[in-house]
Amino acid sequence: MAWIVMAAASFTVGSVPALAQGTCPALRWTTLGTAGGPVPTAERSEPANLLTIGKRRILVDTGDGTVDQLARIGVDLGTIDAVFISHPHWDHVGGLGAVIVLRWMNQYPGTLTVYGPVGTRAIVDGILASLATPAQIGFGLGTPPPSPAEAVSVVEIADGQGIDLGEGAMVSAAANSHFDHGGMSDPDNVSLSYRFALGRRSVTYTGDTGPSDAVVKLADRTGMLVSEVIDLDRLLQEISERRKDATPEMLKGMEEHLSTHHLKPEAIGEMAAKAKVGRIVLTHFAIPPGPLVRSEPGIRAEISMHYAGPVDLANDLQTFDLGCRP
Repeated sequence: MAWIVMAAASFTVGSVPALAQGTCPALRWTTLGTAGGPVPTAERSEPANLLTIGKRRILVDTGDGTVDQLARIGVDLGTIDAVFISHPHWDHVGGLGAVIVLRWMNQYPGTLTVYGPVGTRAIVDGILASLATPAQIGFGLGTPPPSPAEAVSVVEIADGQGIDLGEGAMVSAAANSHFDHGGMSDPDNVSLSYRFALGRRSVTYTGDTGPSDAVVKLADRTGMLVSEVIDLDRLLQEISERRKDATPEMLKGMEEHLSTHHLKPEAIGEMAAKAKVGRIVLTHFAIPPGPLVRSEPGIRAEISMHYAGPVDLANDLQTFDLGCRP
């Protein structure tokens, strides 16, 4: 592994998380799924991430396939005790049911806490309601299973709220522009970005967002900005060619949504430069199906118009380790 030493932190890039060493508690980010949008692809799994912070393992978004990706890197569901959901679009929560249900069926100790914006509780309640029949049937062990509701709790988070994870780990949330319409935010429907901090080290996760001053403020001098990215022109061309059933109105609405509620590379560079972030890690690739190399040159060129720091285009199951300064 190669170490990259930076002003704020040092980074190790690898494929599988390693155990924390010595007295430096871990701050490690693994991109379980790096696809963007609700169209399944052969190249990438749906959006999901694993955060190791101190002794804790936390999921950040849980797209379809999350539990399979955890299994591929040898992480047991019983070690996961919290989930942070950025927003309730199904490509970001489609795997939450499997996380909750398989933990319950295996009767792992402790409670899984699901954090997210308003609406998260309704999603979890729906998952729990779907377990009525399995709970009645039981697991064939001769005794009734514990109540599914006892295995999970929900904490809904507001814009600007902070959460103490213990042992010096903190989470801060900021409402971004993913749900804005006509430049106006909707207080009843909020999409969140998160900053996870352990001492002076931090990772800021944009989730899905368009350009946002709130995200720039949240990411101020963060060690690593994990950002979505869209190759807009190529994606719009691919959609128009693939979706012959789409009406002109549908295509127009899709173009407006994709261009204002997601981040083009140049906007990522502008935001990262303003926030003085140490490193950019790109995920949630909203690109046409096929090799990322077709979009990579344009993405890098646009980001570099404003930001001169390191930029990684993440793959599924790639790990970024924010180590302690020597």
